[in-house]
Amino acid sequence: MKGFHPIAVLLFGLTACGGGTSPSGGTTPTQPVVPVPTSITISLSSVTLTSPGEVASLTATVKDQSGAPMSSQTVTWTSSDEGVATVSSGTVTAVANGSATVTATSGSLSAQASVKVESSSPPPSTANVTVNDNVFNPSATTIALGGQVTWTWSGSQQHNVTFQSGESSVTQTSGTFSRTFSAAGSFSYQCTVHSGMQGSVSVD
Repeated sequence: MKGFHPIAVLLFGLTACGGGTSPSGGTTPTQPVVPVPTSITISLSSVTLTSPGEVASLTATVKDQSGAPMSSQTVTWTSSDEGVATVSSGTVTAVANGSATVTATSGSLSAQASVKVESSSPPPSTANVTVNDNVFNPSATTIALGGQVTWTWSGSQQHNVTFQSGESSVTQTSGTFSRTFSAAGSFSYQCTVHSGMQGSVSVD
């Protein structure tokens, strides 16, 4: 019986098992990572405003899973109490003394910032509101605790001043209506004759 040569066996094994490369000799391409909105933050966690009408600007940033900003995402802004502060596209406007929470929402993500309005001057004890052309002017009023608001009708349309609780006016085309506020808080009212005709009184 003839023997076998060990070198020939080794070469045969390398030919049969060799390489581990794909038949084409290339490598498998890496799949691109699709950005997914993962987090949202607001530029400031808290804001303090010292007078009605004062504004502050907030910016919301949405980031993907790798922490990269996603500027194309839509962000919606809301205020927990528009009698204290309103917000539009990140611009916060003080209305009356108090606290509110501003929320920035993008899809299922949300972030919040606290807003405090602390007026350095005391609110007035009286205020006047004009009732005309389906509008209360001004729509937001601030008075001191125990103060009085007087609504004055003008024009020819019928309107009323209706609160959820407490004293309200009759429906009329002219005249006045006054109410004294003996409790602190925010009080919303409306004209039940005209949908969307609304106002608020903040009592500090």
